[in-house]
Amino acid sequence: MKRGATPGPMAAPEVPADVYDQDYYLHCCAGHEEWEVSGGTRFAGLYAGALERAALRPGEVVLDLGTGRGELLAVALSKGASMAIGVEYSHCALGLARRTLQTAGTGPEAMLLASDARELPVPDRTAHLVTMLDIVEHLTPEELDLALKEALRVLRPGGRLLAHTMPTKTIYEVTYRLQRLAIPGRRRRWPANPRIAEEKAMHVNEQTRRNLRRSLRRAGFSEVKVVRGKWVHPAWVPDERAERLYHRLAAHRPTAWLGVADLWAQAVRAPR
Repeated sequence: MKRGATPGPMAAPEVPADVYDQDYYLHCCAGHEEWEVSGGTRFAGLYAGALERAALRPGEVVLDLGTGRGELLAVALSKGASMAIGVEYSHCALGLARRTLQTAGTGPEAMLLASDARELPVPDRTAHLVTMLDIVEHLTPEELDLALKEALRVLRPGGRLLAHTMPTKTIYEVTYRLQRLAIPGRRRRWPANPRIAEEKAMHVNEQTRRNLRRSLRRAGFSEVKVVRGKWVHPAWVPDERAERLYHRLAAHRPTAWLGVADLWAQAVRAPR
């Protein structure tokens, strides 16, 4: 089976790997609280929930792009996956992932690959399931297109992709912007860009439902479905009363797109 190849030298990623240091994985990256407090033995519910959403079946091969600390690999094997492969380009993350897998006692069924998601050292039609948890927003549109094409390539016919991304572009570019402009004085007191430092450095492609759906279809996926999650993320808003608006918006279907901060995407490689 052949491995994917891109003509000519691959340009360096927009966000260098060394930006993702140990401090990021221990204090910012989703799930860090459970992992750090337990010494890498307890994992956030995000991972089991994602595999349940993806309908993981016993005996399947899972490939996790941007595996970070590696929790999803350990959880997938505990739920019956025959093999779990994690792809990561941050050396700090790989070190933490090795610790996770060693602590979990996963054995040879877990594999870590130091690689860029745009060009995977994985044979065609390897995986039944590819997961991308909170890496979409870290890839430029061009990088995301390449990563999704690679995900499609390494999936078996009928294989599934599951992606999660947060926060959405909408809560910053629409909801926050309207709040800032609506009340006199806020324009002076509230920053034009409220994102935290890590988001400013790392988030190069925050998503909307429409944009993520288009990217998946452009890569060749079928049965594409993108839905809002349930996460509300208002802590960065400068005013406590304004913070509460996000919860009110998220609670009602017509306005949920303005308040909910995360998206789930599912898609399939068409059987051939």
